[in-house]
Amino acid sequence: MQRINWIDWAKALAVCTVVFCHMPQSQEWFYFRYLQAVIIVIFFFLSGYLKKDRENAKENWKKYWYGLILPYFIYNAIVYPYWLLKYYLTHDAMPNIFAAIRPIIGTLLLQHQSSFAEPLDGPLWYLPAILIMHITIDLCRKTKYQHSIMITLCIISFFLYAANKYWYFAPDLTSMGVMRNLPYYYLGYVMGQRQLFRSINPWRDSIGCILCFSASIFLFAWHLHAFYAGQHLLHIVLYYPVNLGFLFGVLYGCKCMNSIHSKVIINLSIGTLVVIGLHIALITIANYAIGHLLHLKDTICYHWYEALPVTLIIVALLYPIILFGKHLIPVLLGKKSQQSI
Repeated sequence: MQRINWIDWAKALAVCTVVFCHMPQSQEWFYFRYLQAVIIVIFFFLSGYLKKDRENAKENWKKYWYGLILPYFIYNAIVYPYWLLKYYLTHDAMPNIFAAIRPIIGTLLLQHQSSFAEPLDGPLWYLPAILIMHITIDLCRKTKYQHSIMITLCIISFFLYAANKYWYFAPDLTSMGVMRNLPYYYLGYVMGQRQLFRSINPWRDSIGCILCFSASIFLFAWHLHAFYAGQHLLHIVLYYPVNLGFLFGVLYGCKCMNSIHSKVIINLSIGTLVVIGLHIALITIANYAIGHLLHLKDTICYHWYEALPVTLIIVALLYPIILFGKHLIPVLLGKKSQQSI
Protein backbone atom coordinates (compact mmCIF):
# COMPACT_ATOMS: atom_id res chain seq x y z
CA MET A 1 0.00 0.00 0.00
CA GLN A 2 1.33 3.41 -0.98
CA ARG A 3 2.05 5.66 1.98
CA ILE A 4 0.03 8.85 2.41
CA ASN A 5 2.49 11.52 3.47
CA TRP A 6 0.09 13.79 5.36
CA ILE A 7 -1.09 10.82 7.42
CA ASP A 8 2.54 10.05 8.32
CA TRP A 9 2.89 13.66 9.47
CA ALA A 10 -0.29 13.40 11.56
CA LYS A 11 0.79 10.17 13.26
CA ALA A 12 4.35 11.37 13.90
CA LEU A 13 3.25 14.68 15.42
CA ALA A 14 0.52 12.97 17.43
CA VAL A 15 2.80 10.34 18.95
CA CYS A 16 5.37 12.99 19.94
CA THR A 17 2.57 15.03 21.52
CA VAL A 18 1.46 11.97 23.50
CA VAL A 19 4.95 11.78 25.01
CA PHE A 20 4.82 15.53 25.73
CA CYS A 21 1.44 15.15 27.45
CA HIS A 22 2.78 12.42 29.71
CA MET A 23 5.53 14.70 31.00
CA PRO A 24 4.52 15.98 34.47
CA GLN A 25 3.04 19.45 34.00
CA SER A 26 0.50 21.55 35.87
CA GLN A 27 -3.20 20.96 35.24
CA GLU A 28 -3.63 24.72 35.70
CA TRP A 29 -1.95 25.37 32.33
CA PHE A 30 -4.53 25.75 29.56
CA TYR A 31 -2.39 24.33 26.75
CA PHE A 32 -1.62 21.20 28.75
CA ARG A 33 -5.24 20.42 29.60
CA TYR A 34 -6.20 21.13 26.00
CA LEU A 35 -3.66 18.76 24.49
CA GLN A 36 -4.48 16.06 27.05
CA ALA A 37 -8.15 16.27 26.12
CA VAL A 38 -7.74 16.07 22.35
CA ILE A 39 -4.56 14.37 21.20
CA ILE A 40 -5.68 10.72 21.26
CA VAL A 41 -8.56 11.38 18.85
CA ILE A 42 -6.10 11.46 15.93
CA PHE A 43 -5.17 7.80 16.36
CA PHE A 44 -8.77 6.61 16.46
CA PHE A 45 -9.84 8.66 13.45
CA LEU A 46 -6.90 7.42 11.39
CA SER A 47 -7.46 3.82 12.51
CA GLY A 48 -10.98 4.05 11.12
CA TYR A 49 -9.84 5.99 8.05
CA LEU A 50 -7.29 3.33 7.11
CA LYS A 51 -9.50 0.36 8.01
CA LYS A 52 -9.67 -2.18 5.17
CA ASP A 53 -12.81 -4.21 4.58
CA ARG A 54 -11.65 -7.78 4.05
CA GLU A 55 -14.20 -10.43 3.24
CA ASN A 56 -12.00 -13.11 4.78
CA ALA A 57 -12.32 -13.14 8.59
CA LYS A 58 -9.09 -15.12 8.82
CA GLU A 59 -7.19 -12.31 7.08
CA ASN A 60 -8.76 -9.79 9.44
CA TRP A 61 -7.66 -11.72 12.53
CA LYS A 62 -4.18 -12.24 11.13
CA LYS A 63 -3.92 -8.46 10.75
CA TYR A 64 -5.25 -7.89 14.27
CA TRP A 65 -2.90 -10.49 15.74
CA TYR A 66 0.27 -8.91 14.35
CA GLY A 67 -0.91 -5.30 14.49
CA LEU A 68 -2.66 -5.12 17.86
CA ILE A 69 -2.76 -8.28 19.99
CA LEU A 70 0.85 -9.48 19.82
CA PRO A 71 2.37 -5.98 20.28
CA TYR A 72 0.11 -5.40 23.28
CA PHE A 73 1.56 -8.39 25.12
CA ILE A 74 5.13 -7.87 23.87
CA TYR A 75 5.36 -4.31 25.14
CA ASN A 76 3.75 -5.17 28.45
CA ALA A 77 6.31 -7.98 28.84
CA ILE A 78 9.15 -5.58 28.00
CA VAL A 79 7.91 -3.03 30.56
CA TYR A 80 7.44 -5.57 33.38
CA PRO A 81 11.15 -5.61 34.47
CA TYR A 82 10.97 -1.81 34.61
CA TRP A 83 7.91 -2.12 36.85
CA LEU A 84 9.84 -4.47 39.18
CA LEU A 85 12.78 -2.05 39.36
CA LYS A 86 10.46 0.88 40.03
CA TYR A 87 8.74 -1.11 42.78
CA TYR A 88 12.09 -1.97 44.36
CA LEU A 89 13.29 1.65 44.30
CA THR A 90 9.98 2.86 45.74
CA HIS A 91 9.59 0.25 48.49
CA ASP A 92 13.24 -0.75 49.14
CA ALA A 93 12.20 -4.37 48.62
CA MET A 94 11.00 -6.69 45.89
CA PRO A 95 7.22 -7.26 45.66
CA ASN A 96 5.55 -10.29 47.20
CA ILE A 97 3.69 -12.69 44.93
CA PHE A 98 0.37 -10.86 45.22
CA ALA A 99 1.91 -7.48 44.39
CA ALA A 100 3.98 -8.98 41.55
CA ILE A 101 0.98 -10.48 39.76
CA ARG A 102 -1.25 -7.41 40.07
CA PRO A 103 0.16 -5.75 36.91
CA ILE A 104 0.01 -9.10 35.08
CA ILE A 105 -3.68 -9.42 35.90
CA GLY A 106 -4.14 -5.78 34.94
CA THR A 107 -2.58 -6.51 31.55
CA LEU A 108 -4.79 -9.53 30.92
CA LEU A 109 -7.82 -7.44 31.87
CA LEU A 110 -6.80 -4.68 29.41
CA GLN A 111 -5.10 -2.32 31.89
CA HIS A 112 -7.67 -2.87 34.63
CA GLN A 113 -7.35 -0.98 37.93
CA SER A 114 -8.73 -2.50 41.14
CA SER A 115 -7.66 -3.96 44.47
CA PHE A 116 -6.33 -7.07 42.71
CA ALA A 117 -4.96 -5.53 39.50
CA GLU A 118 -3.21 -2.44 38.18
CA PRO A 119 -2.23 -1.14 34.73
CA LEU A 120 1.26 -2.20 33.69
CA ASP A 121 1.73 -0.08 30.58
CA GLY A 122 -1.23 2.30 30.65
CA PRO A 123 -0.82 3.95 27.21
CA LEU A 124 -1.28 0.57 25.53
CA TRP A 125 -5.00 0.70 26.38
CA TYR A 126 -5.61 2.11 22.94
CA LEU A 127 -4.65 -1.20 21.25
CA PRO A 128 -7.51 -3.29 22.73
CA ALA A 129 -9.81 -0.27 22.29
CA ILE A 130 -9.04 -0.15 18.56
CA LEU A 131 -9.38 -3.94 18.35
CA ILE A 132 -12.87 -3.72 19.87
CA MET A 133 -13.82 -1.06 17.32
CA HIS A 134 -12.43 -3.07 14.40
CA ILE A 135 -14.38 -6.14 15.50
CA THR A 136 -17.53 -4.08 15.94
CA ILE A 137 -17.27 -2.78 12.37
CA ASP A 138 -16.57 -6.30 11.06
CA LEU A 139 -19.68 -7.65 12.77
CA CYS A 140 -21.85 -4.76 11.58
CA ARG A 141 -20.69 -5.25 8.00
CA LYS A 142 -22.35 -8.66 7.99
CA THR A 143 -25.75 -6.98 8.22
CA LYS A 144 -27.54 -4.62 5.86
CA TYR A 145 -27.98 -2.18 8.75
CA GLN A 146 -24.26 -1.53 9.26
CA HIS A 147 -24.43 2.26 9.45
CA SER A 148 -27.65 2.39 11.44
CA ILE A 149 -26.15 0.09 14.05
CA MET A 150 -22.89 2.02 14.19
CA ILE A 151 -24.65 5.40 14.51
CA THR A 152 -26.78 3.97 17.31
CA LEU A 153 -23.66 2.63 19.07
CA CYS A 154 -21.97 6.03 18.74
CA ILE A 155 -24.98 7.73 20.31
CA ILE A 156 -25.02 5.17 23.12
CA SER A 157 -21.27 5.68 23.63
CA PHE A 158 -21.87 9.42 24.04
CA PHE A 159 -24.44 8.90 26.79
CA LEU A 160 -22.32 6.24 28.49
CA TYR A 161 -19.30 8.55 28.43
CA ALA A 162 -21.38 11.43 29.82
CA ALA A 163 -22.75 9.21 32.60
CA ASN A 164 -19.31 7.81 33.36
CA LYS A 165 -17.86 11.30 33.74
CA TYR A 166 -20.50 11.94 36.40
CA TRP A 167 -20.75 8.58 38.21
CA TYR A 168 -17.41 7.04 37.20
CA PHE A 169 -18.80 3.51 36.98
CA ALA A 170 -16.24 2.33 34.37
CA PRO A 171 -12.85 3.65 35.46
CA ASP A 172 -10.72 1.40 33.24
CA LEU A 173 -8.69 3.08 30.50
CA THR A 174 -9.91 0.74 27.74
CA SER A 175 -13.62 1.01 28.53
CA MET A 176 -13.40 4.80 28.84
CA GLY A 177 -11.42 4.93 25.60
CA VAL A 178 -14.05 2.99 23.66
CA MET A 179 -16.92 5.11 25.00
CA ARG A 180 -15.06 8.32 24.35
CA ASN A 181 -13.57 7.64 20.91
CA LEU A 182 -15.97 5.38 19.00
CA PRO A 183 -17.63 8.33 17.16
CA TYR A 184 -14.26 9.54 15.83
CA TYR A 185 -13.27 6.05 14.73
CA TYR A 186 -16.56 5.61 12.89
CA LEU A 187 -16.28 9.04 11.28
CA GLY A 188 -12.82 8.11 10.04
CA TYR A 189 -14.11 4.78 8.76
CA VAL A 190 -16.94 6.37 6.77
CA MET A 191 -14.66 9.03 5.29
CA GLY A 192 -12.03 6.42 4.39
CA GLN A 193 -14.56 4.11 2.73
CA ARG A 194 -15.94 7.00 0.67
CA GLN A 195 -12.43 8.28 -0.09
CA LEU A 196 -13.17 11.70 1.34
CA PHE A 197 -10.54 14.21 2.47
CA ARG A 198 -8.03 13.04 -0.15
CA SER A 199 -7.44 16.13 -2.29
CA ILE A 200 -4.64 18.58 -1.45
CA ASN A 201 -5.13 22.33 -1.77
CA PRO A 202 -2.56 24.34 0.26
CA TRP A 203 -4.61 27.54 0.37
CA ARG A 204 -7.86 25.84 1.35
CA ASP A 205 -6.06 23.55 3.81
CA SER A 206 -4.34 26.51 5.49
CA ILE A 207 -7.66 28.29 5.98
CA GLY A 208 -9.24 25.08 7.26
CA CYS A 209 -6.39 24.56 9.73
CA ILE A 210 -6.69 28.08 11.18
CA LEU A 211 -10.49 28.03 11.41
CA CYS A 212 -10.68 24.56 12.97
CA PHE A 213 -7.99 25.25 15.56
CA SER A 214 -9.53 28.62 16.45
CA ALA A 215 -12.97 27.08 16.92
CA SER A 216 -11.55 24.18 18.94
CA ILE A 217 -9.61 26.40 21.34
CA PHE A 218 -12.57 28.76 21.82
CA LEU A 219 -14.91 25.84 22.51
CA PHE A 220 -12.42 24.27 24.90
CA ALA A 221 -12.35 27.46 26.97
CA TRP A 222 -16.16 27.29 27.07
CA HIS A 223 -15.91 23.57 27.89
CA LEU A 224 -13.73 24.36 30.95
CA HIS A 225 -16.04 27.17 32.03
CA ALA A 226 -19.01 24.79 31.89
CA PHE A 227 -17.11 22.31 34.06
CA TYR A 228 -16.32 24.85 36.78
CA ALA A 229 -19.87 26.20 36.59
CA GLY A 230 -21.27 22.72 37.25
CA GLN A 231 -22.96 22.53 33.83
CA HIS A 232 -22.25 18.84 33.37
CA LEU A 233 -24.25 18.14 30.21
CA LEU A 234 -22.94 21.23 28.39
CA HIS A 235 -19.40 20.29 29.47
CA ILE A 236 -19.75 16.85 27.84
CA VAL A 237 -21.56 18.09 24.73
CA LEU A 238 -18.82 20.64 24.03
CA TYR A 239 -16.14 17.98 24.35
CA TYR A 240 -17.00 16.47 20.97
CA PRO A 241 -16.82 19.62 18.78
CA VAL A 242 -13.63 20.55 20.65
CA ASN A 243 -12.08 17.29 19.50
CA LEU A 244 -13.46 17.53 15.97
CA GLY A 245 -12.05 21.03 15.58
CA PHE A 246 -8.65 19.90 16.82
CA LEU A 247 -8.71 16.76 14.68
CA PHE A 248 -9.41 18.55 11.42
CA GLY A 249 -7.12 21.42 12.38
CA VAL A 250 -4.27 18.91 12.65
CA LEU A 251 -5.25 17.04 9.49
CA TYR A 252 -5.56 20.23 7.43
CA GLY A 253 -2.23 21.42 8.83
CA CYS A 254 -0.55 18.12 7.93
CA LYS A 255 -1.99 18.31 4.41
CA CYS A 256 -0.27 21.70 4.12
CA MET A 257 3.01 19.87 4.80
CA ASN A 258 2.24 17.03 2.38
CA SER A 259 4.96 18.17 -0.04
CA ILE A 260 7.62 17.89 2.68
CA HIS A 261 9.00 14.35 2.73
CA SER A 262 11.13 13.17 5.64
CA LYS A 263 12.42 9.70 6.51
CA VAL A 264 12.32 10.65 10.18
CA ILE A 265 8.62 11.47 9.97
CA ILE A 266 7.87 8.25 8.08
CA ASN A 267 9.83 6.17 10.60
CA LEU A 268 8.08 7.83 13.56
CA SER A 269 4.75 7.11 11.89
CA ILE A 270 5.75 3.49 11.28
CA GLY A 271 7.13 3.23 14.82
CA THR A 272 4.12 4.61 16.66
CA LEU A 273 3.84 1.41 18.71
CA VAL A 274 7.45 1.64 19.87
CA VAL A 275 6.95 5.16 21.20
CA ILE A 276 3.56 4.43 22.76
CA GLY A 277 4.75 1.19 24.35
CA LEU A 278 8.05 2.35 25.82
CA HIS A 279 7.92 6.08 26.48
CA ILE A 280 6.45 5.93 29.99
CA ALA A 281 9.45 3.99 31.29
CA LEU A 282 11.86 6.48 29.73
CA ILE A 283 9.93 9.44 31.15
CA THR A 284 10.19 7.96 34.65
CA ILE A 285 13.93 7.35 34.20
CA ALA A 286 14.44 10.87 32.82
CA ASN A 287 12.52 12.43 35.72
CA TYR A 288 14.55 10.44 38.22
CA ALA A 289 17.86 11.39 36.56
CA ILE A 290 16.98 15.09 36.30
CA GLY A 291 15.72 15.20 39.87
CA HIS A 292 18.89 13.50 41.10
CA LEU A 293 21.23 15.76 39.10
CA LEU A 294 19.46 18.95 40.20
CA HIS A 295 18.99 17.70 43.79
CA LEU A 296 15.25 18.33 43.60
CA LYS A 297 13.25 17.37 46.68
CA ASP A 298 9.82 18.10 45.23
CA THR A 299 8.08 16.25 42.42
CA ILE A 300 9.19 17.51 39.02
CA CYS A 301 6.75 19.80 37.22
CA TYR A 302 7.96 20.89 33.79
CA HIS A 303 7.12 24.08 31.95
CA TRP A 304 6.41 23.52 28.25
CA TYR A 305 9.85 24.83 27.27
CA GLU A 306 11.42 22.23 29.59
CA ALA A 307 9.08 19.38 28.68
CA LEU A 308 9.60 19.87 24.94
CA PRO A 309 13.37 19.17 24.79
CA VAL A 310 12.99 16.22 27.19
CA THR A 311 10.24 14.89 24.91
CA LEU A 312 12.50 15.19 21.87
CA ILE A 313 15.33 13.42 23.71
CA ILE A 314 13.05 10.54 24.67
CA VAL A 315 11.76 10.19 21.10
CA ALA A 316 15.36 10.31 19.83
CA LEU A 317 16.33 7.50 22.24
CA LEU A 318 13.45 5.38 20.95
CA TYR A 319 14.23 6.08 17.30
CA PRO A 320 17.01 3.42 17.01
CA ILE A 321 14.54 0.85 18.38
CA ILE A 322 12.15 1.80 15.57
CA LEU A 323 14.92 1.23 13.02
CA PHE A 324 15.85 -2.05 14.74
CA GLY A 325 12.27 -3.23 14.54
CA LYS A 326 11.95 -2.07 10.95
CA HIS A 327 14.91 -4.15 9.80
CA LEU A 328 14.94 -7.10 12.20
CA ILE A 329 11.79 -7.49 14.34
CA PRO A 330 8.84 -5.99 12.44
CA VAL A 331 6.35 -7.27 15.02
CA LEU A 332 7.56 -4.41 17.25
CA LEU A 333 5.97 -2.14 14.66
CA GLY A 334 2.81 -4.22 14.44
CA LYS A 335 3.85 -5.90 11.19
CA LYS A 336 4.26 -9.55 10.22
CA SER A 337 7.27 -9.03 7.95
CA GLN A 338 9.52 -6.34 6.49
CA GLN A 339 7.56 -6.52 3.24
CA SER A 340 4.39 -5.44 5.04
CA ILE A 341 5.97 -2.26 6.46
